[in-house]
Amino acid sequence: MNIFVLPGINQKTEKWAANLLKELEGPDRTMAVQHYAHWDGGGDQCLDFNGEVENLRGRDIDILIAKSLGVMIGLVACGKGVIAPKKMILIGTPVSGFREKDIDLRRLVAGLGIPLLFIQQAHDIVGSCASLRQEISGMKAAEIVEIPGDNHQYKDLKLLARHIKKLL
Repeated sequence: MNIFVLPGINQKTEKWAANLLKELEGPDRTMAVQHYAHWDGGGDQCLDFNGEVENLRGRDIDILIAKSLGVMIGLVACGKGVIAPKKMILIGTPVSGFREKDIDLRRLVAGLGIPLLFIQQAHDIVGSCASLRQEISGMKAAEIVEIPGDNHQYKDLKLLARHIKKLL
């Protein structure tokens, strides 16, 4: 099983993603984390969103785990047919980011037809769990797990891993 992680915009989330994967290790699992080009000197403002979507082309992904910006990249990549994971775990979905970029979160989720697990802090600063529920209400393949928090950091990796392992 190929598990691939799309971290958030900040380079610190690359290490966060690697540590999350350690919680999910298993003999039948190949795991990797995307390294974004803007981390190599350009800063957050130099993010090439479409370039990062295209960097996924040709990747064989069974399970996609994404956090924040990674959720946006992953869902857009699926919507464009760049990748076709069998399941997705979406952590800290930036509801406000989808709105700011004029990306239709509901349409992307509706078009997938695969099991989706959203893990969202109750009061996440870029989209509360309630706002996420409102955005994707009625989507049958989408499960939403609300966890405590309001800082968008998702530091409790053991809690995340417990929820993720249920989908694996």
